[in-house]
Amino acid sequence: MIHDDRTRQCAQENPRASGEDHGEWLREAEAMAAIEKADALMAVHEVTEDELNLTKQEKAILRREPPETKDPHLIKYRLIYAVSRFCGCRAWRETGSKAVTFCGLPSDAQLATWMLDTLTAFVQNELVNHLIEVGPSRGERRQVIRDFVIGCTDRISERLNKLRAQRELAAVPTSNAKALVVVKDAAIQAKLDELGIHLCSGSGLCGASDSPSYGAGSAAGNRASFGRPVSGKNATLRLTR
Repeated sequence: MIHDDRTRQCAQENPRASGEDHGEWLREAEAMAAIEKADALMAVHEVTEDELNLTKQEKAILRREPPETKDPHLIKYRLIYAVSRFCGCRAWRETGSKAVTFCGLPSDAQLATWMLDTLTAFVQNELVNHLIEVGPSRGERRQVIRDFVIGCTDRISERLNKLRAQRELAAVPTSNAKALVVVKDAAIQAKLDELGIHLCSGSGLCGASDSPSYGAGSAAGNRASFGRPVSGKNATLRLTR
């Protein structure tokens, strides 16, 4: 178990860190601290020539959701851009379909799929809790759901983008590290060219009003946990809620 100053501070500041919720919150805070430390170690890891050569031999793959996949509240749609960039992939949905496709190196595409599913389940669970707590009328329900989902997915996306930017700034700026990014991008583009896939920017989504439900969603987004599943090289903790 990890007990550092950040963990103790989080446990003291968060109101959930009292009574019967103390153990649950402390475990979550410790897990998040462990992920941050693991990510920091990965960021300063210098890419070796052997690792670069192994990556050059890999080919990008597609990981598709089943065609019948549903996304009634557009949770996945609002998360795919941040998740795909965080994992070093490209992602899209075909016209008329809710199913998401990721294109990337096998380990990156696998991580992106897992992360999108895990975060979507988190948002759905938090939405249910919010609806039980607020108890909106039939006429208010649609707007409450929309505002909460936008608030939650906006905040999760902001956190993912910030983590990605921090990781890039902290990375060891070697020629191999720069080449690794080029190799990954080239592998993805080669796969897209092979399949004749041409991606274009999607239409923008409207934001939410400055409502209590948006604020509640944003607060929930602060509690989301994300990390690599426990498998493979340089993997970190796999967290679920």
